[in-house]
Amino acid sequence: MLNSIRDFFQQRVLSSGPEPVDARSLRVATATLMFEMAQADDHIEARERDAITGILCRYFQLDAATVAELLELAAETARHAVCLQEFTRLLNEHFSQGEKQQVVEMLWQVALSDAVLDKYEEAFVRQIADLLYVPHTAFIAAKHRAMGD
Repeated sequence: MLNSIRDFFQQRVLSSGPEPVDARSLRVATATLMFEMAQADDHIEARERDAITGILCRYFQLDAATVAELLELAAETARHAVCLQEFTRLLNEHFSQGEKQQVVEMLWQVALSDAVLDKYEEAFVRQIADLLYVPHTAFIAAKHRAMGD
């Protein structure tokens, strides 16, 4: 697993060249942001982990076993990450504005999954939205969609 993380950083995140990025790298970057979202309030509840699993299954059309592996890799990647810009830069380079707004909505879904919106969770979503260049109106709209309004 550590080799996978090292390869991910070396080939996709740390390189400065315009190398092609595979779908797995984008999934890892997205899952890592979601994992970071879940631990923004210093603990990950079962509801948050379940929400991440469901969101990743639906968004990337993956089976539960693949998502479980992806979450393990995301957790390990998050532990070794230097900063979030490593992941948001990758998403900025390869996701459309709509896809980046979807990532923000997914982060809101994780934050709201335990029925408690912590100030650190809200700050985290705002930070990621800013790093993804998601306009404030889209940030708020994503929050309302996640809330079911």
